[in-house]
Amino acid sequence: MIIWLTFNSAVICSPSNSVNALPQAKDPALLYEILTAFYRYQNVRSIDLIICPCNYYSLNLSTDALTTYLMAQDFSVHVWFGRDYLKDAPAAPIYGPSNSFRTDNATRRPLKFQMKALSFKVGILLANFNSECGLNVLRWSAASEHNYFTTNRFWLLVTQDSGDVAALEDADIFIPPDSEVRILAVLPFKSFILTDIFKVASFKAAKQLPISRNFSHSRQMIGDLQKFGSAISYRENLENITFNTGLVIAFPDMFTNIEDLSLRHIDTISKVNNRLTLELANKLNMHFNTHQMDNYGWHQPNGSFDGLMGRFQRYELDFGQLAIFMRLDRIALCDFIAETYRIRAGIMFRQPSLSAVANIFAMPFENDVWIALVILIVFTILVFILELMFSPYKHNMDYWDCAVFVWGAMCQQGFYLNVTNRSCRIVIFTTFVANLFLFTSFSANIVALLQSPSEAIKSLHDLTQSPLEIGVQDTVYNKIYFNESTDPVTNLLYHKKIASKGENIYIRPMVGMEKVRTGLFAYQVELQAGYQIISDTFNEPEKCGLKELEAFQLPIIAIPTRKNFPYKELFRRQLRWQREIGLMNREERKWFPQKPKCEGGVGGFISVGITECRYALVMFTFGMLLSVLILCAELIIKHSLLHI
Repeated sequence: MIIWLTFNSAVICSPSNSVNALPQAKDPALLYEILTAFYRYQNVRSIDLIICPCNYYSLNLSTDALTTYLMAQDFSVHVWFGRDYLKDAPAAPIYGPSNSFRTDNATRRPLKFQMKALSFKVGILLANFNSECGLNVLRWSAASEHNYFTTNRFWLLVTQDSGDVAALEDADIFIPPDSEVRILAVLPFKSFILTDIFKVASFKAAKQLPISRNFSHSRQMIGDLQKFGSAISYRENLENITFNTGLVIAFPDMFTNIEDLSLRHIDTISKVNNRLTLELANKLNMHFNTHQMDNYGWHQPNGSFDGLMGRFQRYELDFGQLAIFMRLDRIALCDFIAETYRIRAGIMFRQPSLSAVANIFAMPFENDVWIALVILIVFTILVFILELMFSPYKHNMDYWDCAVFVWGAMCQQGFYLNVTNRSCRIVIFTTFVANLFLFTSFSANIVALLQSPSEAIKSLHDLTQSPLEIGVQDTVYNKIYFNESTDPVTNLLYHKKIASKGENIYIRPMVGMEKVRTGLFAYQVELQAGYQIISDTFNEPEKCGLKELEAFQLPIIAIPTRKNFPYKELFRRQLRWQREIGLMNREERKWFPQKPKCEGGVGGFISVGITECRYALVMFTFGMLLSVLILCAELIIKHSLLHI
């Protein structure tokens, strides 16, 4: 149990000028029990007592006695003094908006009362709020730079006069729909009234919803609270108020309409999330004043932000009609109320053909087949030599002609000599038949290999070492995330294939995907945009062999609001509801193209170019050079013999 005391100076109504000397109630136990039961029902374990001079006096409450009682009930208690003023108003942030709390040094004065952003629930107790001190506390708490009226702060305003509620009509006291503010009216004859209060907007009248009337026991109050349920569920009608919103169109020159499905790969993030915010507006009965931009907003050298985030930084927008990446530098400027979709970006490419990365002429058969071919050649040559040695007929050939014959037969060439005996002709015939089947099998394998994609690129490292050129979609976040990546492989890829090419490497999706279709090219693109272009422009065989690698993983996108936005929880509940009932899933299927499937196989017409024939050309060149060298050797030898 912890108690913090924050006092400055005091003007106390008792003769002893001490907060502890407030008159004791004759029987305060019932009110103590009501307060304890209320906060326990809200699962509160920490309570802030705001003390203003005389505000507990008329209720016959003792601050010391109440604090001691709450601590005995296992509550931690923090005591604030409502007249603990600041000497000067807090300075406005350099790049943010000016403070909305208006100071007049009389009824409106800045306070040291400051609550931290907490994830756990806290109760706040203010008695007899209709006083100069109490109203000043409420104005300070309602200021947009503070927004202490949130769903995890349970305010209980205790009064003896139900007419005090009229004081809350002050335009500077905005009790938003996200708030949890209750008024506990203490009536004669030990009875109480508990009322829920909020405002749709600061310029709207306060709305009161009765929770429990004329109850005299905590059990009755708890039962009525259970029937009342969640307060925010009663606040779904915002009465046509208008919010300033932002919408980013990154490609305005290609943009046609926010509902245009024919170009759903253009500004997909804005289009799909705009549908969610329109459903949100219909559900909550509100309107948008939309501001269009072409930049999501990134950190500038002087500390400010441009684009959408710059407007959030200056409090010019209330929330976004789209979702943006959740980044640490943006969390300081805005709040994210609900994540929507996962955007994936990757490097798309077609695996290079097998002939581009390997010698397809050496691949058709397994090693044991090549061994069998060598044995066949050697065996055939030996049989032919034996025929020449023991044949009863003379042949116009020597032993080297046997090797030339077998090699020529393997290459589907005829024999240049006429063999007279039948045994040699049988050898020749069977050799040609055997090589006919081998050549047919070899040719069929070559045709299949010409049409087969390789699996040469399986990782970013393979892509870095490959001959593929790389392009990048012309978006700001691609430049930023490549620079911010700490992965060594991604850094190597960036510096070797991207940074060295300059700004020309950043191109539009249509141009980049066309290069992927027609050549050895890889393109970093939002995968949903790439899928749409593939579906529209690639034929079925071209869809096969497509691969994608993620150079970096993008953070999830979420809908942003300005800091201390007083409708944040209300909007979050509605967006969660859209996810639960399937509205988000419907929009995702509608706007996000699915990955195209390879249904046409690898069939179709395949052109054979220099790349596929390069090994045959190398062999031809090698043979030509070898023949020239042998010719030169023959001429030298002949010339030498003539001079002997």
